[in-house]
Amino acid sequence: MRAKKTFINSLTLVDNKMPMSSNKAILVASSIYLVFFFALGSGLFNSILEGSGRLSGSFIIPSRSIQTIAETVVMTIIFLLGTSGVYLLYKGGISQAPIKNQGALMAAGFVIIGIAMVLGFRIIDIKL
Repeated sequence: MRAKKTFINSLTLVDNKMPMSSNKAILVASSIYLVFFFALGSGLFNSILEGSGRLSGSFIIPSRSIQTIAETVVMTIIFLLGTSGVYLLYKGGISQAPIKNQGALMAAGFVIIGIAMVLGFRIIDIKL
């Protein structure tokens, strides 16, 4: 297999082949970053500080100021689900596949985003 060559300017030819180990490391690092960022966004500190001592038997505490670890995990999964739907929309938009496959990717992306939104709104409805 030959590596794809790219011209930066008219005088320089660059080899675009990266080692596979660096791609895997980047994928692992970006996945850890996304999960950590979404966990923080879904209230990790609030659940650690406020939700650990009160009503520990409940899965969802119907209060806006108290949150359990289980709620944080569920909200993180919902965020990741919505992000995967956006990724499917992106792949459907840039794909060179037949229009039927592009439509399937776009439809799947919208359905997954819709499911994530409904789940998120249901949890908010329970909390209020």
